[in-house]
Amino acid sequence: MTRGMSIATRSYIAAVSLVALIAAALLWRNGAPAAGVTAFLLVAGLGALAHAYPIQGFRHQAYQVTLPFIVIAAAMFSAAQLVAFIILIHLAEQARVRRRPSIQWFNVCNYLISAAIAALLFHRAAQLLLPDGALGQLIDATAAASVFILVNRVLLTGVLWLARGLSPLASGLFQPEMLAADLVIAWIAGPMLVVAVAAGTWTVLFTAGPLLFARTALTSLIRRRQESPSRTQARAA
Repeated sequence: MTRGMSIATRSYIAAVSLVALIAAALLWRNGAPAAGVTAFLLVAGLGALAHAYPIQGFRHQAYQVTLPFIVIAAAMFSAAQLVAFIILIHLAEQARVRRRPSIQWFNVCNYLISAAIAALLFHRAAQLLLPDGALGQLIDATAAASVFILVNRVLLTGVLWLARGLSPLASGLFQPEMLAADLVIAWIAGPMLVVAVAAGTWTVLFTAGPLLFARTALTSLIRRRQESPSRTQARAA
């Protein structure tokens, strides 16, 4: 699975895998109640659909609009359901994209760690400081989404540096435009969660609509960023 990788890269993936197991154990100890079967299938199905159509970005990276579904899963699912959700969305992506197993395994572990931290933040730390109700849920969801983005990017930065020699700057993971796009998607997660908690998870069929526009905008942004160096080189020539 790790053929051709350096010892440092293998060690990093092994360490991330171990942390993912620890994160799953902490989630299990947290004891969040399970969502209903219909709710799980609906959120997991839409999440898998969103994740199965990645937008090809810089340096072989991929961007998705799955984040709001991950936040809903982190807030409403039990530990077993959240783990199953993370695995299912990556199986859906693998069915279409066919990534190398080592890459997809790392992605699963990365997402599990990021989602576990987001879930623990939502259920524990944030609720110690914020009132109950819609306002608290909005802030909790936005904070959980932001933490997911940060942890996910940091872990991905490490493997890109070790496996491909890309520094954090060269990787493009922390470009202001891309972070802004991620934060817009994170902002969508809050209202989606609040409405789902108040009226039922079926509402994601409606509240997920803005993600279609976010995906279109993200695709256009990445295309322009990719075309910009080519145009600069053409003018220089």
